Amino acid sequence: MIQSIFTFLKRNITQDSFLINRIFVSLYIEYNKIDMYNHFIGKYVIAEKDNDYCELVKVLSFLKSQHIEDITLEDMINLFEFVISPSDRIVTGAIYTPKNIRDYILGRCLDTFPDLCDVRVADIACGCGGFLMDAAKTIHHKTNKSYYDIFRQNIYGIDIQSYSIERCTILLNLLAVSDNEVVDFDFNLLCADTLDFKSEIWDTYYSNFDVIVGNPPYVCGRNMYEDTKVKTKRYKVCDSGSTDLYIPFFQIAFEMLKDNGMLGYITMNSFLKSLNARKLRRFFMDSHYDISIIDFRGHQVFKGKSTYTCLFFMEKKNSDVLHYCYNGNAKLNSQLQFTDILYSSLDADKGWNLNENGLANKIESVGIPLFKYCHTRHGIATLSNKTYIFSPIKEDAVFYYLEKDNVIYPIEKTVCKNIVNSNKLNSDTSLEDILRKVIFPYHIDAKGKAILFEEDYFRNEFPCAYSYLESQRTVLKDRDKGKTQKYPAWYAYGRTQSLSMPPMKLFFPKIANKPLTCIIVNDPNLLLYNGMAFVGNDMKRVKVLQKVLGSNIFWNYVVANGKPYTSGYYSLNGANIKNFGVPVFTEEEECELIKLKNKNEINSWLASFYE
Repeated sequence: MIQSIFTFLKRNITQDSFLINRIFVSLYIEYNKIDMYNHFIGKYVIAEKDNDYCELVKVLSFLKSQHIEDITLEDMINLFEFVISPSDRIVTGAIYTPKNIRDYILGRCLDTFPDLCDVRVADIACGCGGFLMDAAKTIHHKTNKSYYDIFRQNIYGIDIQSYSIERCTILLNLLAVSDNEVVDFDFNLLCADTLDFKSEIWDTYYSNFDVIVGNPPYVCGRNMYEDTKVKTKRYKVCDSGSTDLYIPFFQIAFEMLKDNGMLGYITMNSFLKSLNARKLRRFFMDSHYDISIIDFRGHQVFKGKSTYTCLFFMEKKNSDVLHYCYNGNAKLNSQLQFTDILYSSLDADKGWNLNENGLANKIESVGIPLFKYCHTRHGIATLSNKTYIFSPIKEDAVFYYLEKDNVIYPIEKTVCKNIVNSNKLNSDTSLEDILRKVIFPYHIDAKGKAILFEEDYFRNEFPCAYSYLESQRTVLKDRDKGKTQKYPAWYAYGRTQSLSMPPMKLFFPKIANKPLTCIIVNDPNLLLYNGMAFVGNDMKRVKVLQKVLGSNIFWNYVVANGKPYTSGYYSLNGANIKNFGVPVFTEEEECELIKLKNKNEINSWLASFYE
């Protein structure tokens, strides 16, 4: 229903925020047959005499044609969240939290208080107010307090967007009006940047809370405004390196809570492993607060969003253990089983192996960490792969032929190298299937260093390739958000990484849903884009690693320790696999392992080294 209403509004109604709010409120009033409402809601109700009435009639007619018979407060939350512009979502991280998630978080947090009359509940990134509405309803039901008193004494909201505060105010008014409480209300709803907490402009009234709940904003570092990045550095959980916007909201919430207060978030689960959350994990471990985590891992709670989340609860009291529950289907009930994990067993820098913690730790204790056993290389970074990398439509003795935008360009073979995207590897894919060509305007000197062609040399020696790249000059200029003036030449790659590589390479996919297919290639000229490869000059070592990485033991470690995705896929990025333990084999054992061909035999043979 929500999607259909939104689509209709977008096509048929002027996209004015105030008008949209008036239409939503008027729909709710109409469908719920509310005759009495306060002055605030009255501002949003469209009457027959109003110029906007014809717009409302359009929407009502559409809803009738769709056989819509009911509009609830939950529908209102959905509608308000849905009409936030995509650009605002990117920089503010606004997203609708499903009701069952809100109910569970609030239930767990509020149930710790025997008397809710004086409890102060805040959502410090409240959006349109779903959590606050539910908190107010719960307090009203359990205490019989009026909404008038609850809004003044118990409920607090903060959001950076004025339209969110306006819609939150609307929602809370409608909640009370729907319960026949028709008065004008006072609210503790602050339009402010929560990152300004404790700054000179901050209102200290918005602190010392008993409960903080919510869904902190999901914004990655690259999408944050520069002033937002500066503000995050005020907090020790993100005062160095890059960060994501949700991370400082943990520290802010901790500092806003009273002793023995409760925090309940639905948030990204990436903080468990990610490099940029090391200081956050250290913050948790140093504080020793009573933390519980319900990890959804690869299950996606938010429809249409590739976000991987968990529920995070913290009671502001000391504990030696962290409580962890893996919940892969997001079914929330009182029967969830938690594992207690000692803070002293965790490593903030390495990441937290909470899922099957014992298995991951046991494997990591064996032999040599994977990234010390063998060197790694990431793929090249042209920052415009669609320009440099291609599959020839044909070739002759001198040229490969590249087709782009219905134009065919000859490219000199001698300026090209073979290149692969190892992420496309699987058991049904051969190296030839993923082999591509890349225009390579460099030569490798005697020391193995890649040297960019001088422009005159490039133009004279490879006129066809030069001419093609010149036709794409505008595209190349736009790389790095237009900061290409620092490049040594306009045709240079965006980065200089991995332009030369050792001859032996072990390719493997970046994500997988079953034990790995790894391919060894001995070719100094073969390059990689996307993903990562193990490299070296010792063929025996590379062959041993191929057997180990293709084993069930390595796969079980990936499942226990890696970042999950949908459909049973797991990430094999460096942070998730670097500490996998590779046994210290004798030369005789290496030879024996290399000779084994059957996967079951390999798994059985390796198992003894991890017992």
